[in-house]
Amino acid sequence: MRLYLGLLLAGSVALVACSGDDGGGLRLSGAPAPAPGAGTVAGGGAATTSTGPAAVACPTTVPAATAISATDLNATDVHIIPGAIIFRSDLKVIRIETTGGGARSEPYVSPDLVHAFADADVIVTIESPNPPDAVLKVMPVGVTSGAPMDPTKTDGLTATPANWVAGGTSVFASDATSFYVLADVTGQGDTIYKVSKADPNQMTQLANLDQSSLGDPQLSGTDLWFTRDQKRIYKVTQAPADPANDPAGLLGTTASEPKEIFGIGYATCNLAVGGTHTFCSTGKALEQRDLTGGSLETVLDAQKMSSPTLLGAAQFGTDSVFVRSLPSTATDALKNGIHAIKGTDDKLLVCGRETINSFAADATTVVWAEQGKGVFSAPR
Repeated sequence: MRLYLGLLLAGSVALVACSGDDGGGLRLSGAPAPAPGAGTVAGGGAATTSTGPAAVACPTTVPAATAISATDLNATDVHIIPGAIIFRSDLKVIRIETTGGGARSEPYVSPDLVHAFADADVIVTIESPNPPDAVLKVMPVGVTSGAPMDPTKTDGLTATPANWVAGGTSVFASDATSFYVLADVTGQGDTIYKVSKADPNQMTQLANLDQSSLGDPQLSGTDLWFTRDQKRIYKVTQAPADPANDPAGLLGTTASEPKEIFGIGYATCNLAVGGTHTFCSTGKALEQRDLTGGSLETVLDAQKMSSPTLLGAAQFGTDSVFVRSLPSTATDALKNGIHAIKGTDDKLLVCGRETINSFAADATTVVWAEQGKGVFSAPR
C-alpha cells in the first residue's frame, strides 16, 4: 500500500492562468486576499504569542495571494488548463474560467466521486458506486471554446477494472492519447497503467514491483518515473514501436521494464523530475542529481534558512522545482508554503497558509487548494 504524503501532482505540471498585477498572462476574477494586520503574519498565517523571541514572519517579498474560491473549503485535485482552473470539491468537479470574468460552473457531480483529473482534452474521474471498487470515467472537457461542458456528454466513457481500490487510485499525468493511473489493486499492490482516452478499457501495465509501495509517479517527456518505498527511484522508457518509420509514435509505443536508477538510504525521497535532473525532497533538503543518479548536489538546505523548515512534496514545472514547506513546530508562523527553486535561486511563493491539499504551477503563477479556506493563486 502506498505511502500518502500529501499532494503530488504527479505528472507534468498543467498550464495555469496568471493573476495579480504582475502585468502578464491571463487574469483571474478573485479578489486579493486581505493584507496582514493585527493578529496575522504576511502570507495569511495566524500570529502567535510567546515569552521568547518573536516568531519569524513570512518575508514581505512573498507575493500577495488572490482568492479564486472562498467557498470550496475541501478543494483538492487542482489542475490548470488553457482558459480554466479545474478542481474537485467534495463530490463536484468545479471549473473556474480565467477569462471573461471568471465564471464558475460545475461540469460534473457524482455521489460516488473519489478523485478527479483534467487536461486540455478530458476530465477523468475515479468513482466508487460499489465500494471499494473503482470505476474510471472519461469525459470531454470542452476547453478550446472556454464553454462549460455539454451536459448531454457528461456520462462519458467508463471502465471498471477488476480489483482496483478507488481510495488508493488516482490519475497523475496524461499525453495526447492516454492518461496514466497509479492503481491500488487487490492481491497485486500498487500498479501503474497507461490508459487510452478514447477507450479506458484499453490499458497497458507499465510497472508493478512485487507489491512494493510505488509513489510520486510522473512523466518527464515520454519517460515514466516513480519511487519504490520512497527509497529507490525507477524509470520506464517509452519509445515508438517502429522508430525508423514512425518517429512520432503514431503507431503506438513500447515500454521498457522498470529500471532502478538510484536509491537513498538516509531519508525518504519526494521525487520530481524535469529537464536534465532528478530532485529528491528529503525533509531537510532538496537534492539534485543528473538523470543517471550521479552528480549529487544540495540546492536547498532547509536547516540553514533563517527559520528552519521541513520540505514535503515536490514537482517540476517549466524551469523550476516547486516544493511544499511544512510547519517545523506547532507555533511555526511560516506554517505551510511553496518554494520555487531554479538552479540555486530559492523564491518563497506561498507562506503562512493552512494545509495545502493540492497545487499546480507554471512559469508565471502558482495555484493551490487550502484546507478550510478555498482555492488561491499568486504570481511567481
